[in-house]
Amino acid sequence: MRKLRIISFIFLGISLTFSQRVIGYYPQWVQASFTPDKIDYSVVTHVLHSFAWPDEQGNILHYDNMLSESINNTVHDNGAKILLVFGGWGQSWGFPSTVSSYEMRAIFINNIIDLCETYGYDGIDIDWEQPVNSIEKNNLTSFITELREAFDATHPEWIISMAIPVSNWSGQHYDFTQLKQSVDFFNAMTYDIHGSWTSHAGHNSPLYPSPPNDPEGSMSTGIDYLVSTRGIEPSKVNVGIPFYGKEYNATDINQQFTGGDVARLYNEYHGLINNGWEYVWDNDGQVPYLKSETQNKIITIDDSLSVSKKSVYAISKNLGGLMIWALGYDYIDGDQKLIQSMKNNYLGISSPINPDKFSLDILNYPNPFNAQTKFKYDVEMDAYVSLIIYDLKGVVIKTLISEYQKSGSRITPWDGTTDSGGNISAGVYLYRFNYGDRSQTKKIIFLK
Repeated sequence: MRKLRIISFIFLGISLTFSQRVIGYYPQWVQASFTPDKIDYSVVTHVLHSFAWPDEQGNILHYDNMLSESINNTVHDNGAKILLVFGGWGQSWGFPSTVSSYEMRAIFINNIIDLCETYGYDGIDIDWEQPVNSIEKNNLTSFITELREAFDATHPEWIISMAIPVSNWSGQHYDFTQLKQSVDFFNAMTYDIHGSWTSHAGHNSPLYPSPPNDPEGSMSTGIDYLVSTRGIEPSKVNVGIPFYGKEYNATDINQQFTGGDVARLYNEYHGLINNGWEYVWDNDGQVPYLKSETQNKIITIDDSLSVSKKSVYAISKNLGGLMIWALGYDYIDGDQKLIQSMKNNYLGISSPINPDKFSLDILNYPNPFNAQTKFKYDVEMDAYVSLIIYDLKGVVIKTLISEYQKSGSRITPWDGTTDSGGNISAGVYLYRFNYGDRSQTKKIIFLK
């Protein structure tokens, strides 16, 4: 394993020391609008430049206007590594032939080394989607083994990573026992859990199954498959977090749908929230979705809150890192909200630009009160907000706010009534303000 950042993270009173990677796939089609200088290198440790692919003779093809020494130099100047990605959905057709014999594999490997040397890559990522039988399984293993031997002989510091599925439907065609001997880390594709091929309009990447008995699984079941069933060391697994979601013609989550699904990038659907679309949090899956009753559509999404929960999950499971598909998909007017959530919750780094963002400055006045009190707060960044009143036993008295809110100042009144419309008794109560992934609890006194 190459040298990685080591930090100490304290969560719920437990001190953990672990190596952290944040892998970001950087596809050719974002290069023009999301130039490499816009990548947040305080978060991203490895840039995976996508895509090249082999033809059936071991020659290397790639997207036009993709390869550039200046891109690689920018990444290196910012202290990160850059890998060249081979394959991808729709561009893996050459693998079966190219790795079918020792001679063909040798041609492909020599071409890989030449290309990496020319542009200054730090290794490669293999995204073969997917081997489909035992022959291809064995040939993939031989290719990776021989590639590792060739790298060790010429550039022992070069990295080999692999994008891998998280269910046995495709995972059965990977010899992980052998592959993990040669692969530095695996990028778990814990997304596309639901899509046009499933029976219901489910989440793209739920942290946990939703509904709880959903046979399609989730991020957590996928990681459990790789670690517990297939025996990959957690430190070699980067859990995938999608910066995109899916739109369905459906009345609600986990319902039947018509037609297929349409991919929606975070920077596309973010502006829909509160503009005809309702933000809904799914407690089972620990992810949100958008719902439009007028259009009978839903959009599955990840946001700052769900990314924070997935970050904590990765830490709790001692995983090696996070993986992003894809860099630039959360870029909005110079801001990268999902990247920022990783920075705050996975790396424990506060924003150097504005440390007051996501501050919890909520006040109520008057306090004590006997007729009405008003809660004043500021939303510095678009986020999910809730404001709930509890009694001292922790029983919910009144839910005043539970919605996604855009930035701005707010005042919310409360007249001392309960959710059922009754009146509270005089005494001390608590209110809990949740803003994004942070919360604050304060006392409030009601007088007769």
